Amino acid sequence: MYFKSFKAFTNDAACFSPPCGIVPLGTGNDLARVLRWGGGYTGEENPMDILKDVIEADTVKLDRWAVVFHEEERNQPTSSGTQTEMSEQTMNNPEDQTSMIIMNNYFGIGIDADVCLKFHNKRDANPEKFQSRLFNKTQYAKIGLQKMFFERTCKDLWKRIELEVDGRTIELPNIEGIVVLNLLSWGSGANPWGTSKEEGNFSKPTHYDGLLEVVGISDVSRLGLIQSKLAAGIRIAQGGSIRITTHEEWPVQVDGEPHIQPPGTITILKSALKAQMLKKAKKSRRGGTATTICLTQPHPETSDPLSGPLGVPSTLGDPHHGKTTPDNTAVDSDEEGDAFL
Repeated sequence: MYFKSFKAFTNDAACFSPPCGIVPLGTGNDLARVLRWGGGYTGEENPMDILKDVIEADTVKLDRWAVVFHEEERNQPTSSGTQTEMSEQTMNNPEDQTSMIIMNNYFGIGIDADVCLKFHNKRDANPEKFQSRLFNKTQYAKIGLQKMFFERTCKDLWKRIELEVDGRTIELPNIEGIVVLNLLSWGSGANPWGTSKEEGNFSKPTHYDGLLEVVGISDVSRLGLIQSKLAAGIRIAQGGSIRITTHEEWPVQVDGEPHIQPPGTITILKSALKAQMLKKAKKSRRGGTATTICLTQPHPETSDPLSGPLGVPSTLGDPHHGKTTPDNTAVDSDEEGDAFL
């Protein structure tokens, strides 16, 4: 969830878009991790310390992206004239088959979205059981194992979809899933892209460079290794616009919110809705530890109890659920930390 900075109110009461910080209330909390607000919140922090951290935080930019889903036009046989007229009207209005979601963190299609969707369905069926990070991540691990041994529904994804990056057709490797990253934190702090250094034809990624990183996941076992921070995915491309064409239904997820997407096109474009975020100072001037901030509105990635696409988790959660967990393992060094700035 988000907090508005006190700076915005004290310096400019009429500010239209004040910088926001994040309270890591979910399980994944990837944007909170990148901005150093921690990997989990428990409510034990002194509110005054939280507000001081907000005041001392740095303002950073965050690219935002529009994910546009357009369903493939297909006529369906109908039995009555009225139904035929309604069908023809729908076909003549492409807007009726188009939807858009704003993305801050990442998009997935295939195996990671499939695992995410299965989890959400289980939670919807028994919401009272999904009350802790430990239980949530355990369930993700179980679903990942089921997918590994019994349900390979995303097999040969690389043959069944087409990918274009900046208008250029990309030849896909043998993969079962694609993740498009705006952040170098995904699925509770994992980094599918790998090292943040500039390598080969790829520039050093940041969350304000106007580029997205496209990563392939070969199978569920690789998904588990990525989650465990023992491996990275397959680097596929880097660019400012992504287009995926499908000819059948696929599980997809945007910022950890999954659904089944009908055949058609999925386009990811830079959004005009830019964000100013608060990044907690690397070393508090008071020598304190990571804390949190003051709420204004829910955010897709942090308001959901499970915000990222998880396979086999790197950890099964904090047994002392209710404490803020800074989780600086991936961004402690200056070099790695700068990749998130």
